[in-house]
Amino acid sequence: MAKKPSKPASRRRPVKKGKKRTQRTGGRRWFSWRFIAKLSVVVLVLAIAGTAYLDAWVRQRFDSHVWQLPARVYARPTELYPGRVLSRDDMLRLLDLMRYRNAAGAPTAGSYAAQGNTLLIHTRGFRDSDGGEPSQTLRVTLGGGQVTRMKTGKGGSVGRLEPLQIGSIHPGHTEDRVFVPLDRVPPLLVKMLVATEDQDFYQHHGLSFRGLARAMLTNLKAGGLVQGGSTLTQQLVKNFWLTQDRTLVRKLMEMPMAVLLELHYSKQQILEAYLNEVYLGQDGGRAIHGMGLGAQFYFGRPLEELDPHQLATLVALLKGPSYYDPRRNPERSLARRNTVLRVARDEGALSENDYQRYRRHDLEVVPRGASPLYAFPAFIDLVRRQLARDYPPEVLGVDGLHIHSTLDVLSQLAAEKALREQLKRRDPAGDGLNGAVVLVAPAQGDVLAVVSSRRSREAGFNRALDAVRPIGSLVKPAVLLTALKQPDKYNLATLVNDAPLKVPLKNGDVWAPRNFEGDSLGPMPMLDVLVHSRNQATARLGMEVGLDKVADTLRELGVKRNIPLYPSILLGSLEMTPFEVAMMYQPLATGGFSTHLRSITDVLDKDGEPLARYPVDTEEVLDSGPAFLIQWAMQQVVDHGTGRAARAALPADVIVAGKTGTSDDYRDAWFAGFSANHLAVVWVGRDDNRNAGVTGATGALPVWTQLMKGLPQRSLSQRLPGGVKPVWMAPSGERRSGEGCDGARLYPMMEASIPEQGDGCGAATRAGKGVVEWFKGWFD
Repeated sequence: MAKKPSKPASRRRPVKKGKKRTQRTGGRRWFSWRFIAKLSVVVLVLAIAGTAYLDAWVRQRFDSHVWQLPARVYARPTELYPGRVLSRDDMLRLLDLMRYRNAAGAPTAGSYAAQGNTLLIHTRGFRDSDGGEPSQTLRVTLGGGQVTRMKTGKGGSVGRLEPLQIGSIHPGHTEDRVFVPLDRVPPLLVKMLVATEDQDFYQHHGLSFRGLARAMLTNLKAGGLVQGGSTLTQQLVKNFWLTQDRTLVRKLMEMPMAVLLELHYSKQQILEAYLNEVYLGQDGGRAIHGMGLGAQFYFGRPLEELDPHQLATLVALLKGPSYYDPRRNPERSLARRNTVLRVARDEGALSENDYQRYRRHDLEVVPRGASPLYAFPAFIDLVRRQLARDYPPEVLGVDGLHIHSTLDVLSQLAAEKALREQLKRRDPAGDGLNGAVVLVAPAQGDVLAVVSSRRSREAGFNRALDAVRPIGSLVKPAVLLTALKQPDKYNLATLVNDAPLKVPLKNGDVWAPRNFEGDSLGPMPMLDVLVHSRNQATARLGMEVGLDKVADTLRELGVKRNIPLYPSILLGSLEMTPFEVAMMYQPLATGGFSTHLRSITDVLDKDGEPLARYPVDTEEVLDSGPAFLIQWAMQQVVDHGTGRAARAALPADVIVAGKTGTSDDYRDAWFAGFSANHLAVVWVGRDDNRNAGVTGATGALPVWTQLMKGLPQRSLSQRLPGGVKPVWMAPSGERRSGEGCDGARLYPMMEASIPEQGDGCGAATRAGKGVVEWFKGWFD
């Protein structure tokens, strides 16, 4: 088949290559612009959605933000009244601890002026569960170790200093702050803050490009970092919601969030949030947030009481709390503070005279740990333990509870001083002896003071609550009390043989106690057994009444520990903490009434409204007769026995009672004693449990005596309860006698104990159970 002829070359249509390429390129352009347009729409939609989400998130977080406010613990208000035991030095020490300023005329709250022995004190107002008191002026005159005259601004004779904040509890987190409403923030602080950190704060809407340019120029002129570029709103966003990382993503988030924040909230709301959120330093594991806590942490005073140069120091810290730390880097901090003062002057917040005046001041920061927040760690430990029974950690960490405690600051200072000075006298080097003190108001069960070390400001092992040591002769009142609960068989005149004895034990050993002096005195009144702390006689009496009965008495007195029924418990092998001893002695001090020891009186919410009260909870655990007899016997211990060294130091008209205690090999020295309004337990020993070289009389009693001497005391009542009468007894302890008869002694006795037969001497009646009424005068 023949081929079809091809077209002539001249008739072929040329290929227009350029045109075809142009068409394809145009198609790609059309596709690219359409893609970009679509992408732009998607991005715009996402941006709108993202902004809407971010806006909702910002508002929700700001509106619902709950400040992490730790529970704050306050001491009881300090009462001042004529007759209160208080030296001028101790009064000044208290004012220093409370950060009162010495200023002529005491012009403002938190200031005082000293004029010889008269102090003019301008108190800070406060609110508590009793209503509190407004700020007022007190005129206090001191002399002879006490308040001799007291006059309030309203003409009264009793004044109160505000409750001292002694601690904060934040177990759920590491942040700490003191919230301060904007209306309580010094206006000068706000002016300094704006002048230094954000001069356009009241003009911009979250971002300030003019401020950024000004900051760069100012920093170039100063040759260093003087002003920042971020607005206060941006800084708040960073502190409030974002991380501290310097990344582009964080900055891109920070800027729109700052604008949105300004869109919905006033400048005042933003300022208040900033002032309470800003980070100002670190205290170990605790982060210091907000100007309120910063004022306390660095200056020990409320924010409202700071002077301009101190406010400037707080503002100076914003550029770098660690870099400008006034304690670690004082020169650097001082230079930055003066820069803040200079900028404040340049912006009209300070006059030239004020600038020149305040720039010459030192930093005046308090030493780390000098704040009352760190002053009483042993007592705060007790508060923590008691709070833990009623409040979960998350509540204590964020709800800003106000805990009103029972701590009496003057009593606490007196207890610390007594332990510190007496141990220094015994152990000047401070490398051996240590001790603990628990002070209680027995009728209410209020714990007034807790000291766990001769270096009382140091936190650590709490000897008052956790040092479990043999109590020695402190157990002896319980042994006698067990016998006195059997009035038909025992009374204080009953003779007990102070002679060697041997008690076979179940394991085949023999228990053979000895007296401290190594001697034996033979038959002696039960009263003298306690007064002179005779071991052999006490052991004999305890075995007679029964170990189980003694254990029952200890439980009635409040001992919660397991009590092994070994004969050695009669002489104090039972181990207890000083706090537990205070619990055991409390019914002895109150005439038989047990009151749970409390460190908290009430709890208020962050607005000061009552949430919970811890009322006095009292139960009668001892009959009034035996309770009076054992208390009277313990008075004789102080007047005539192993505690008699205290008698010479205390006022003659103050009747007190107590008991010494020493454990085996002089490892532990104890004294527990009380007046009508104070019960104090003192332990002295070594942490390594070696021989301490002291007894209860030489180691613990001097601490107790100095403490009780430094506090206002009320005498124990001598009024006889029903069923108890004074009786003259013959030396045999079996017959009544009369005043002036040979060897006769006067004892308080329960009617069931009074013998019917007399010895034929004196005014003893034949009827046995009656006595001459005028003898009541000896006790009434």
